[in-house]
Amino acid sequence: MNKKTVAITLGIMCALLTSGIIIQVNTIEENHVTTTTSRRTSNSELKDEVIKWKGKYEQANEELQKVQEEIENTRKIATKDNNDYTETEENLNKINALLGLTELTGEGVVITVEDSATASINDENLSSELVHNTDIIELVNELKNAGAEAIAINGQRIISNSYINCVGSVITVNGEKLNSPFIISAIGNRASLSSITRPGSYIELMEEDGITVKVEKVSSVVIPKYKKVISSKYMKIKQ
Repeated sequence: MNKKTVAITLGIMCALLTSGIIIQVNTIEENHVTTTTSRRTSNSELKDEVIKWKGKYEQANEELQKVQEEIENTRKIATKDNNDYTETEENLNKINALLGLTELTGEGVVITVEDSATASINDENLSSELVHNTDIIELVNELKNAGAEAIAINGQRIISNSYINCVGSVITVNGEKLNSPFIISAIGNRASLSSITRPGSYIELMEEDGITVKVEKVSSVVIPKYKKVISSKYMKIKQ
């Protein structure tokens, strides 16, 4: 069996194993929803149930991460000293980078956004002095318009299906609860990205409400990879 056949065979096996784990994760999520909505238990029992399913989800997700690492190692072995495979590997790395599945580094900016230092629960202007999900969304959009190639918020990678919500007084990114200060890291041309501080910008409006915004141009910033499972229900590859 030649090197090409071995690589293809291993690739298929790893892909099947990855699909199986993704199905397991999705099944756990569906079972979690069914269990929590159908049962009418006490608060303590419900809490125990949620913790149990969360543990199963995290375990399945860890297994998926291990399989993805095995796939990566298999690709490196199969493409070693082979120009055709090396080119394919480079293309796959570019695709993974665009999807958010690879940790990246490069020049860019780091933006720190923090609630007003004078914000008080008795302040009638309290709402405007706090950072909201709409503020974070606006800043992310401005960074994208300025040419940002990769963005993360408090370590949460922003990809095409990322969601930034507000649950009560807490902001969630990719389902994870984040607190002030919010650290927005972006890779791209430093001069272009820092232009979002221009006069009349959204940042200026936030500062007028007392919100602290600091934009720092850096020569190197690390953007972590997306750590959750990317899944789709409706998209299909056209044959």
